This record gives sequence, structure tokens and C-alpha cells, in this order.
Amino acid sequence: MYSVFEKQPQEKKELIINVAIEEFVKNGYDKTSTDTITGRAGISKGILFHYFKSKKNLYLYLVNCAIDVLTEETMKALRELSSNDFFERVKEIYLLKRQITGQWIRETQLVTDAFFNPPVAVKAELEKLMQKHLELYQREFMLEHIYLKELIETERLREGVAAETVVNMTMFIVEQLGNKYRALQKANQYNFLDEPDPLVQELNDYLKIIKNGVYKG
Repeated sequence: MYSVFEKQPQEKKELIINVAIEEFVKNGYDKTSTDTITGRAGISKGILFHYFKSKKNLYLYLVNCAIDVLTEETMKALRELSSNDFFERVKEIYLLKRQITGQWIRETQLVTDAFFNPPVAVKAELEKLMQKHLELYQREFMLEHIYLKELIETERLREGVAAETVVNMTMFIVEQLGNKYRALQKANQYNFLDEPDPLVQELNDYLKIIKNGVYKG
């Protein structure tokens, strides 16, 4: 659908993408003007619609781009983590997300707004996109990249506690914590972009409880 745009020079594509993301983040979907985007990007409105056909397609393209960037940066950072402690790794990953959020603030804001406050005009498409994204990062992905069972010190586990149980318990608690803060964010009672510390602190408290509960001494 976007083959004409993809064939453009990289510098031109980046300018249009950056300007458009900035406008959508600043003004929201409904109030964003394609005239402003084209004026700032130095292209005609006809060219913009030749690339994307509609404002709706432009927005969906940008959300996909932002997701791809954030995913790529997260995976790159995951590969560089060196912690050999199961619980420290889980905490480091949340801290890593905060760091990536700071580096890619506009992309994060665009995706956050799209998923938590989807514009009516693109709500159905965003719901499908979110479902597809969630399906990619199910249990198998988590076990392979985040909850590494081999990092659990099995010799320190209390009698009757299995490594699989520790993994499942940690995954469940982190998932519920994430659900809690997503609900607060959706209700505009919390904003991870402005105040990530409450989530990270609560996560740290829970991880300490789990660690002290499953290990001896």
C-alpha cells in the first residue's frame, strides 16, 4: 500500500515521518492538519495523498513505524543485558523500557495515545494492530527473552519450590502489575511517560518479596 513512499530517498521519508508524528502527538488525530504537515515537510498535499491516499492511512503507517522502532530498540537492548540474576533481569528490563521511552518520546507517545485513546476514525484498525502485536509477544517470547529460567539459582530454592513455579509466579505478578497501570493510564490517572517511578518501585517491592519467599536464607 505504501510502496511509492518507501521508494523515496531515506532523508525525505524521515523528514515526513518525523514531522507527521510530531503533529499527531501535539494535536491529536482529529485536530492534526495535513496542510501543516505538508507545509513543514516541504511537499504538496497532492504528493502526501499520493503516498498514503488518506490521513487515516498516514496515521496507521506512523503507528506501525513507531512500534517497529520501539520493538527494534528494545530487542537490541535486551541482547545487551548482562545480569545473571533472574529477578534483577526482570527489573532491568523495566528500567530499560523507561530509558527507551526517554530516547523515543514522541514515538512512545504516539503508540500510547493510539492504543489507550484510539481516534474513532481508526479505532477498528488499531484494535486489530494491537491484537496482532500482543500475539507476537506471548508466553514463548517472554520465556525466551525475559523470564530466563536458567538464571534461577535452583540450589537455593526452598524445598518443594520448582524453577517453573518461580517463573510462572513472577510472570503473573508482573502481568497483573502491568494491567493495573495500563488501566490507570487509560483512565488518565497515571502517565508512564511523566512518572515511571511508581510502577518501577512497586515492581521492585514485589520482586523482593518473591525472591525472599522462594530462596533459602
